[in-house]
Amino acid sequence: MEKMSAEDRAYREIIQLILSGQFKPGDFLLEVDLAPRLEMSRTPVSRALGRLVAEGFLNKMPKKGCYIPFPSAEDAEQVFFARMAVEGQAAALAALKATDQEIRKLRKILKADPEAVASASKEGFAQINEQFHLGIARAARNVYLEKWVINSFWRSNIYIFYFDSFYKTPVREEVPPQRTPSQHAAILKAIEERNPDEAALQMRDHIRNTYELLLLGR
Repeated sequence: MEKMSAEDRAYREIIQLILSGQFKPGDFLLEVDLAPRLEMSRTPVSRALGRLVAEGFLNKMPKKGCYIPFPSAEDAEQVFFARMAVEGQAAALAALKATDQEIRKLRKILKADPEAVASASKEGFAQINEQFHLGIARAARNVYLEKWVINSFWRSNIYIFYFDSFYKTPVREEVPPQRTPSQHAAILKAIEERNPDEAALQMRDHIRNTYELLLLGR
């Protein structure tokens, strides 16, 4: 198993701090505070924060540092509709271009979906979601499309982490039913069947359902 770099470890641990409710929108994430908290030097922490800014998950204010942006209804609508467009196209291309090995990897990722839900593992569920969506983007074989998917995916996680009932439910309380595993399975089925139109449709429906559940309560 490949050893995780210091930057990757800082990146994962910062996301975990956000997932666990240690920070809220508007809070600044400063390397001078995070480095001793993570028991790391400032360099990998700084690089991890820069990566989160580049991916659209954090904002940066000159001379003040990186912070979690405040959610807004307008921004949410824009980012989820952007995801529908770019990830729908990525899923269609993946249905045409994904290798058998990539499809097997996606199938392996999704095997952990029900277990993460049943055990209420917020970090595990978040990582499965990331690996699945970004894995499809890589399989599309378009570097520009992949970049747009990464940016809109991480920006939308501001809303998912703070509004999704799965992430909001306190530890040891029963997690509400999740539709994500079955929706992920439908997307992968279309990719496996090499059906680009169905893959795009299932991906768009999945992202639209997420948006409506989070922001419109449907």
